[in-house]
Amino acid sequence: MTDKIIKNTQIEADKLFELMSTLDKETTYMLYQPEERKYDRKKLETFIRNTSENGLILVAEEDSIYVGYVSVHLSSLAKIKHSAYLVIGVLSDYAGQGLGSEFLAQVIDWARVSGIHRLELIVVTENVAAIALYEKFGFVEEGVKKDSLLMNGRYYDEFYMARILD
Repeated sequence: MTDKIIKNTQIEADKLFELMSTLDKETTYMLYQPEERKYDRKKLETFIRNTSENGLILVAEEDSIYVGYVSVHLSSLAKIKHSAYLVIGVLSDYAGQGLGSEFLAQVIDWARVSGIHRLELIVVTENVAAIALYEKFGFVEEGVKKDSLLMNGRYYDEFYMARILD
């Protein structure tokens, strides 16, 4: 596991960018290609602040290095403000050690306290480990986004998944 989970505005932009950049290099399952993510401290600090004010952001830290994160985004639009969209990334060296489960448990607890009724995400259909994790936490497949991503000259589908909270 990790040393600690850091929440919202205590998150350091430089360390979060390093984590995101490393994830872009390690996996094809995150949205950005490695060369696409550009560092802009002010933009990232704004992202952290806005996510903290209109959702939740958590990072896991070990030995002063960020090793995983989850961001949860809310809309201010009346018809969908009961829903939250989440993104999770965990470094490969920390995958399978319970960090994703810890993130999802905290997100679900936060969502219940915050009055969120629906959690949703998109996941590449070939990301079997992530799908199993989401299903373990009650997420169900709602549909398929066909040919959603183009990577390495090939199209990939994504599942829409969601969990309705009690």
